[in-house]
Amino acid sequence: MKRTILTAVLVLSSLLVLTAQNYVTLHEDCSYGGKTFYLEPGSYRDYQMKIGNDKLSSFQVPYGFKITLYENNNFGGRSQTFTSSVTCLDAQWNDMASSIVVEGTGYNQGNQNDYVTFYNDTYHRGYSQSLRPGVYSGAQLGQLKYNISSFQVSGSLRVRLYINNENNSGYSATYTTSQSYLPSSENDKIGSVTIEYYNGGNNNGGGGYGNQSYATFYTECNSNGNALRLMPGYYSGEKLGLFRNNISSVQIPSNLVIKAFSNDNLYGQSTQITESSNCLDYNLRNRIGSVVVEERSGYGGGGGYPGGGNEAVIIYSDENYRGQSASLLPGVYSTMSQASGFPDNALSSIQVPAGYRVVLYEFENFGGKSYTVTNSKTGFLFSNWNDKASSIKVYRE
Repeated sequence: MKRTILTAVLVLSSLLVLTAQNYVTLHEDCSYGGKTFYLEPGSYRDYQMKIGNDKLSSFQVPYGFKITLYENNNFGGRSQTFTSSVTCLDAQWNDMASSIVVEGTGYNQGNQNDYVTFYNDTYHRGYSQSLRPGVYSGAQLGQLKYNISSFQVSGSLRVRLYINNENNSGYSATYTTSQSYLPSSENDKIGSVTIEYYNGGNNNGGGGYGNQSYATFYTECNSNGNALRLMPGYYSGEKLGLFRNNISSVQIPSNLVIKAFSNDNLYGQSTQITESSNCLDYNLRNRIGSVVVEERSGYGGGGGYPGGGNEAVIIYSDENYRGQSASLLPGVYSTMSQASGFPDNALSSIQVPAGYRVVLYEFENFGGKSYTVTNSKTGFLFSNWNDKASSIKVYRE
């Protein structure tokens, strides 16, 4: 990998929303100002730090993560670990970090195999993006807005497609299975999307859908209005979408508990909600910016969240699955920075699960030579593709 200072460009796209709970946010200036960059869990030396050497002044750390700053490159010199956001580093650390380690603190981030891949052509062809459970307005859909013709559902999910509406309201069509082509009344007319966990139709009645694995949130009191069902996991304000600061009632099964945060980033003081409420009190109603849904102790083996496998393509900056890494769901990434901020011309090894196909391109926007990968590779020495990928497509066959 070329050891050059990386200047990353912030890509405001739906892909970023997908990983909103899996990274810390770095800022060049205090009070979360200046240029903004994102780091997923991993170890970053000075040439890998997207914020740049000696540039960090503030950062946001979501619930369940920690960040360790090092004074020198290669994790040397003084160090300090933070488990919450810092609006302005003190004089000892402001513009002083030369390497960084980002870690989770043992909290599972949800089932990584549950997502929906949308395509702009029928029969699962053309431009594609994968979205995890959440609420996506028209702005968050990006190139998918009014440009969806088919989709594939991976996991127990329900998809609500809002016709000619970008704010997740009005007329919608609901699906629980993949669709090779949408009817003319829906094709290229989807302005916003809601994806929620689905229990296969075992509805016993009532606001909680009769399922012990989901908490259900409503925009109006008495379990009315729009509803969003969430399995145990961590949901930032971006993940809640239009439900952010718009929750008025909640149904909670006996084995779950909710931590509600007034901010969007799952840090700071929280309020615990232990039972269903037909109308939240004044301090909570329409004031919840992010939530954690978790198992009560003594249920389900002590808080075991769903998931466990991470069925996604993983790319690495060094051979033998080492160095900086990024997990990619099916979709197209016209630049490597769109691939979770992975550096350009740095891909040196790749893990490809069974049933996946990856196409590497020499230039951005899928230009130049291409190379197709269907199996994991510890290196690209013999194929002459080491440190040469500038864009990438991921397919699930």
